[in-house]
Amino acid sequence: MLTINRRHTKTCPIKGNRALNKCACPLWAFGVVNGKRVRKALDTINIEIATRRARQLEEEIETGKVRKSVEECATAFLAAKQEIAPASFRKYDRILRRFAEYSITAGIATLDRFTLEDLDGYRNSRPLCALSWAKELQLLRDYFKFAVRRKWCAENIAKDMSMPSNPKPKPREPYTSDEIANIFAAAESIGRGPYERLRARAIVLLMHFYGLRISDVATLKRDRIENGQLFLHALKNGAAIWLPLYDEVRDALEALPQPKGASGEVDYFFWTGNGSIDSLLRGVERTLTAVFRKSKVKGATAHRFRHTLATKILVNGGTIEDAANVLGDSPAVVRKHYAKYSAEYQHRTIDLMNRVHNAQSGTPQTHEKNRGVSPVFSSFGMVAREGIEPPTHGFSVRCSTN
Repeated sequence: MLTINRRHTKTCPIKGNRALNKCACPLWAFGVVNGKRVRKALDTINIEIATRRARQLEEEIETGKVRKSVEECATAFLAAKQEIAPASFRKYDRILRRFAEYSITAGIATLDRFTLEDLDGYRNSRPLCALSWAKELQLLRDYFKFAVRRKWCAENIAKDMSMPSNPKPKPREPYTSDEIANIFAAAESIGRGPYERLRARAIVLLMHFYGLRISDVATLKRDRIENGQLFLHALKNGAAIWLPLYDEVRDALEALPQPKGASGEVDYFFWTGNGSIDSLLRGVERTLTAVFRKSKVKGATAHRFRHTLATKILVNGGTIEDAANVLGDSPAVVRKHYAKYSAEYQHRTIDLMNRVHNAQSGTPQTHEKNRGVSPVFSSFGMVAREGIEPPTHGFSVRCSTN
C-alpha cells in the first residue's frame, strides 16, 4: 500500500513535520506495491487529487498496465505527426488541447477511462457544424487508434461514434472580375510603402494566375523560372508541372525587393531561407488578410483563387485531369468539388435526359440541337451570375432567367 506525505521545501516553516494539511508543499507517494518500492511525486498539493493518483499508481503497478492522461497521449500523438504541414499541425494541437481541457473539467484522469457517453458530452460542448465535427471526429479516431496500439486504452471509442451523415461544405463561389479588380487595387495600397505593396501584388498575381496555395507562394524559389516558364512543385502533394510565365507575373517578381533580413541575394522571392516555414506562412497570411480586408470583397479567401482557376479551366473546355494537374490536386478531389462546372459533364447530363424523355414521348432525338442549353452552361461558357464572365468574341450565350 502507498501512503501520501508532503515533501517539504527548504523554505517551508514547518519543515520536518509531514502532516498533510499544515503547508502547501508537494505531495509524494511512498510504500511498497507487489514487492516494488515506490517513491514518486504526485505533481500536486491537493490531497484529493494526490489520493486519486496514488490509487491509479497502485493499479498500474499491480496490473502492469500503463495509464496516461489525455494530455500525455496528445503530446505523444503530436510528436509522431511532425512531418505534416505546419497549418495541419496547429489544427491538431488546437483540437487535442481542447479535448484535454474537457477531460480535466469532466474529471477524467486518464484516457482509458473515457467512455462513449463522455465523448457525447464532449461533442455537445463543441458548437460545430456537421462538416467541422466530421473532421474533428476523424482526428479523434486517429488519436484513439494511436493510443490503442500502444496499450494506453483498450478500445477506440471514437470509432463507435456515428459520423455525421453527408456533411456538406459551404458553397464557395468563384471570384468575379470586379472582385479580382478590387483585390488587386487593395494589394497596391496596403501597408506603409512599396515593400509591402510590391510583395502583396506579386502574391495575389501568383494566386490569380496559377491558383497556388499559400505555402507554395511563400516558398517559391527563383530557380523555378526558366525559358519563360514557371516550374511548380506543390508543397502539399508534390505534383510537378511547367506553366507559362505571364508578363504581369514576371514584371511583379522582378520588381520584388529583397526579403527583410536578407544579406545579399537569396534563393527565394519572399523568404530569406532563415527561420521556420511556419512563421513565414503566418507573415504571408497576414499580408493577404490585410489585402482582403481593404478590398471589402465579401468572403474573400486565398483558397477562392484556386476555386476560380479550376472553374475557368473546366468552363473553357479543360478536363478534370487538366484542372488536377494545374492545381496539384488529385482528379478525385477536383471531380468532387468542381465537376458541376465541367461543360463535358453538363452536356453528358443533358444528352442523358434527352434520351430518357425522347424515348418516353417517341419524338426523334436531337442531341446536338440541345447541347449547351443548360441553365448554367452554354456551348461556350458559363453565365455571369455564377462568377465567370461569358466570352466576348461574338458568340451569344443563352442564360436561364430563373
